[in-house]
Amino acid sequence: MFRLVRGLIATFAAAYALIIVALWYWQASFIFQPSPVVQTTPSDLGVKFEKVTLPIGNGHVAGWWVPSQDPHSATLLYSHGNANNVGSNAPEVVGFQKAGLNVFIYDYRGYGESTGGPPREKLAYEDAERAWTYLVSERHLPPATIAIYGHSLGSAVAVDLASRHPEAGALILEGVLASIADVAETMGVSRLLPVRLIVTERFDAISKIGSVRIPTLILEGESDRPMTAQHVYDAAREPKQLALIPGGGHGDSAETNPTAYFAALNGFLAQHGVSGH
Repeated sequence: MFRLVRGLIATFAAAYALIIVALWYWQASFIFQPSPVVQTTPSDLGVKFEKVTLPIGNGHVAGWWVPSQDPHSATLLYSHGNANNVGSNAPEVVGFQKAGLNVFIYDYRGYGESTGGPPREKLAYEDAERAWTYLVSERHLPPATIAIYGHSLGSAVAVDLASRHPEAGALILEGVLASIADVAETMGVSRLLPVRLIVTERFDAISKIGSVRIPTLILEGESDRPMTAQHVYDAAREPKQLALIPGGGHGDSAETNPTAYFAALNGFLAQHGVSGH
């Protein structure tokens, strides 16, 4: 009986260790879900745009420059979430453009037409920095006219970028991510596995947001993760604002409740003087 119990324990321990190793090795495939096909562009939605290709490393970052009709508009630097590519964000981009903003959205390497992947956290931060350099050094936009925006996984990318650019105009987060470990804990995974030891692709926004020294707006659908948004908000420096959008979910607040969404966004940018004038 003792040998049987010992054998069962050894088998369980080996299986548990194998699961941990497998999750560690394949974590990137769970986090990053890119698509190579861009199915929708702003022109499909009636808005003119310019394709942009930015060399970086052994590949390039592909993006869209979507100008406002007002040449003096502020500019949104858009880091998207973990799935698909810029094409799945085209309606949101057009919404921002129609609200009076220039938009530059880009794909991380390994997504859409961006090459040099596969995607990784470190590369995503580099890609965001390359997008910033494009706006400031190649389009010659004053940093104070640029609002750094990130949705979902892109919120962690935006926080990292904003922490390195106190000269930017504002930081705007939507569907905010505290960290990958926090998401795993919310899903209950941490009850069974040592998530914080396994995860190396951390996207740890909550530990970085205290280093951000520009005005910060968190837009959160009331049916999304308001507690996570509150935790990130609490960790951020002043000036800051948390706007819970009634009826909004993880990625549809602007569509579901455009009045509340754009009142919060445009009011925040106006309050802190983020414009192209």
